[in-house]
Amino acid sequence: MPFLAPVFAAISAFAASSVLAGFVVNLGASLLLSTAAAALTRKNVDSATMKGRTVTSRQPIAPHKIIYGEAIVGGTIVYLNTRDSGGITNQALDVVVALAAHPVEMIGSVLLDGELAIDFSGNVVGRYAGWLSYEKHTGTNTSGAFAGLRAASPALWTTAHKLQDRAAIFLNFGFNPDVYPNGIPNISVYVQGKRDILDPRTGVRGYTTNPALCLADYMADPIYGLGAEIGAADGINTADLIAAANVCDETVAKVGGGTERRYTCNGLIDTSVAPQEIIEGLLTSMAGTCGWQAGQWHIYAGAYRTPTLALTADDCTEAGLSVATRVSRSQNFNAVRGTFVSPDNDWVADDFPAYQSAAYIAEDGGEVVWRDITLPFTISASMAQRLAKIELERNRRQMTVQIDGKLRAWLATVGDTVTLDYARWGFSAKPFDIASVNLQLNSGDSGAVIAPQLTLRETSPLVYDWATSEFQIYAAAPRTTLPSAFDIEQPGTPFAVESLYQTLDGAGVKVKVTLTWPASSSAFAALYQIEMLADGVWIPQGRTDSLTLEILDIAPGIYQFRAKAVTTLGVSSAWATTAPTEISGLRAPPVAITGLTLQTAGGLAVLKWDLHADLDVRAGGFIYIRHSAASAPGWANSVSMDVVSGGQAIAVVALKPGAYVLRAEDSSGNLGPEIAVSTDGAQAVAFAPVTTLTEDTTFTGTKTDCFVSGGALQISTTSQIDAWPSVDAIANIDAEGGIAASATYNFAAGMNFGLVKRTRLRSIIDISVLDILNNIDGRTGDIDTWASFDGTDGSEVDVYVEARTTQTNPGLAPVWSGWSRVDSHEVQAWGVQARAILKSYDPSFTPIVSTLRLAADEVV
Repeated sequence: MPFLAPVFAAISAFAASSVLAGFVVNLGASLLLSTAAAALTRKNVDSATMKGRTVTSRQPIAPHKIIYGEAIVGGTIVYLNTRDSGGITNQALDVVVALAAHPVEMIGSVLLDGELAIDFSGNVVGRYAGWLSYEKHTGTNTSGAFAGLRAASPALWTTAHKLQDRAAIFLNFGFNPDVYPNGIPNISVYVQGKRDILDPRTGVRGYTTNPALCLADYMADPIYGLGAEIGAADGINTADLIAAANVCDETVAKVGGGTERRYTCNGLIDTSVAPQEIIEGLLTSMAGTCGWQAGQWHIYAGAYRTPTLALTADDCTEAGLSVATRVSRSQNFNAVRGTFVSPDNDWVADDFPAYQSAAYIAEDGGEVVWRDITLPFTISASMAQRLAKIELERNRRQMTVQIDGKLRAWLATVGDTVTLDYARWGFSAKPFDIASVNLQLNSGDSGAVIAPQLTLRETSPLVYDWATSEFQIYAAAPRTTLPSAFDIEQPGTPFAVESLYQTLDGAGVKVKVTLTWPASSSAFAALYQIEMLADGVWIPQGRTDSLTLEILDIAPGIYQFRAKAVTTLGVSSAWATTAPTEISGLRAPPVAITGLTLQTAGGLAVLKWDLHADLDVRAGGFIYIRHSAASAPGWANSVSMDVVSGGQAIAVVALKPGAYVLRAEDSSGNLGPEIAVSTDGAQAVAFAPVTTLTEDTTFTGTKTDCFVSGGALQISTTSQIDAWPSVDAIANIDAEGGIAASATYNFAAGMNFGLVKRTRLRSIIDISVLDILNNIDGRTGDIDTWASFDGTDGSEVDVYVEARTTQTNPGLAPVWSGWSRVDSHEVQAWGVQARAILKSYDPSFTPIVSTLRLAADEVV
């Protein structure tokens, strides 16, 4: 500055005075930093300072970050390695994320893609349980290398990798595409930040959210800040800092009770940003100002300060005072809105309730003019509203006064408050904030004159006044909670229904299971995956976008089925699993025959029924028809009449009084329930009895493999005890004595009609079944509850009568016909001989024949 050389030379003549010597030093400093001091006056901070704070990046070179107060922050990935793991999964991804360039007070919860993964207690929660583990280092000097990572990869992460004085976390991701469908998720962490901030009021370093102390800490940092130490001659003014810190710690009443501190600072600093922008951002948290004067930095919090200097017209040079009563239209506003960091909205930028003044809007002709501000270090909605009001009230004090002062005006400090008396303008101790102090070089009669030039902005205690009634309720945005693409509701429990189907390739009837399930309530569900548990192994059955799935050709057994929803991203829900379900398959007995009717015609019974409902009866099965003469007809006391294909619905059999009992058998040999229809056997043609052969109850005829017991005829066993050659030779006594497969009983006498007659032969049989292994001494429970005293119900036995005839005198060398079955049979014969055939299809069961007769009738 060569043009100032004569001035400094003139001042040097008075350098013997200590006051003037100090004045020269201060003057030089003011000249050098006046531009910077003006630039540091609070301005709106661009919203870009609030972007990317929760994003974790991976890049070879990244700026350090400083965290003040509470924040959810991202970090920089400084280590990434995939390895085999014997721990939570066979594959693992190790990630180390550096969070801050300094030690921190506390590391809390961890969020992955905005979803809570690790809570404050260090527990892995939600869908990440079992697929994530972690360690944390707050960055203190006692922090060592991550023990888990050192043990897993000792060659890559050694004891020397301490990340000294760096807050960091180590995450181990287990491989699971359902949990991590998009690869490495974004990592954000709750942190309580810097823990070595100096408080000049106590001389102690520690964690604080006091904005004045946080700003001083940054400015004092010799690496990332300005290197301006607190209390140093060229550093930060201690007295002003203490006053600002006290203002920030004042309490303010809250709506609904309680208090909060007037100002707090909570946020993240990116050290790649220019210091001026960082300081401006920190100042927003306390409506503060920061200026350089008299060789020191002065920090002020947003509060009204009692004026310490009273200025009058006598403190002005001949140039005097100038005033601007209004700001330009472009600088004026009557309402303030903006954003802050909302803990209620996942720690992202959100709108705080706007503040506007009806009085100021009226002053501006009813037009609402907005000012948008950004508060990147404010996390309280009520605090943001107070800051918005201060911004508005400051702006509406629009009078600006410029003073060309005399030497006494150098006592004024940027950011301080003074009063001004000037009767001409009606000023009487009117308060003003000092916006700037500049060096003004004026020329006078005695030559060049150096004088301070002050810029004053009107102020008032009302600027910082706040009433709880002005508070507006903040509702975190978004107003509705959108569903998470990673939180998928499971579908409802599947319901299994088995049925049969006939193959097209001729393989016959097979079993299928049809699964249905209620849909997942998640809007992101695109497909459903089905699995079946068989023999302890879950077997995939495919995916479908419908709510039903068929599993074909399934064998009988006990199964479980499960379904889960899958999104388009490949994220799966939890499984919805059925209880163990028995699939009977072809082992399931047929259902009962329905629609059975009987019609008679000419000695025939025409039986009709509905086509059977079961496919394995219609294809490869049978309908069994039996007849019972008992008063309580059933399968066990009936004899066979006919067997037809399961695909039929009609049969014609001989008409006999009693009941016809029908039941279905499927292709696997399973019998269904029985159904009966009765008839009195009446015919339009009248018959009169001719003769009857009655064998019961003595059964004196010839017996082959059968015997009489208790007045009833039954099949003999295949091995009698008296036929054993030696007891020692019998390997298994329980297996001995089984029922013979068949037996024959020849009636004791035949029929002789005396001449050839046309007659009707009718067999009359009454039987029951005996299970020879079901002994009375082996039974338990009340005898009244036994289903069958004599045996069991089933198709294990049968009895029928056969007859042969002759048309010559049976007493004189007759010629007999062949044997044929008799149910109701019309013959033309002189003589008849009869026999009974007893059948057993299970060596444990024998028929018990209590009635055995053959009747001959003729037309009346």
